Amino acid sequence: MNKKNVRYQPKIVEEEFEEDPAVSQRLLQNIQQKLDKSAALNGGFDRLLYKIDSIENSQNAIATKVDKIHEAIYNPDEGLFARISTSKNEQASALNDIEKKVIEISAWKEQKEKEGNQTEAEVEKFGNKIVVIENSVDSLLSFKTSTLGLAKWVMAAVGGGVITLLFKVFYTYVILK
Repeated sequence: MNKKNVRYQPKIVEEEFEEDPAVSQRLLQNIQQKLDKSAALNGGFDRLLYKIDSIENSQNAIATKVDKIHEAIYNPDEGLFARISTSKNEQASALNDIEKKVIEISAWKEQKEKEGNQTEAEVEKFGNKIVVIENSVDSLLSFKTSTLGLAKWVMAAVGGGVITLLFKVFYTYVILK
């Protein structure tokens, strides 16, 4: 016989005994005392039912809160996951915009660097031209100074020759005649 299938079956023992009213009375008093002292029978079941109701109300409140949390997290329109997904999409589009702006700024920077290099080349070219012009002006000034000095000497020589010639003519016509 399998032990799992065995059921407890109390044996009923039938004895015949005589009832003694004093024993029966004591037995009834003992039962009465036990029933009076029993916590379960003296409002215990009522307290137990009250506590069970209280637990049931708490569980209903917790279930309601869990449902609200579930709704707040998994709601496809306003839930946490929907907001995170929306935030990721917005962040990705903002990141793409920033990357585009960085590319534009890099292109602008490269263009300005090229323009700056061209400007520097032009400044250097014009600087060299200015140096050449300054050198030309300096050489012209020295040529002018030398030419004026030579012209003064030539004028002095011509003037001295003219004066000498005039004295000779004057000497020859005035003093000798």
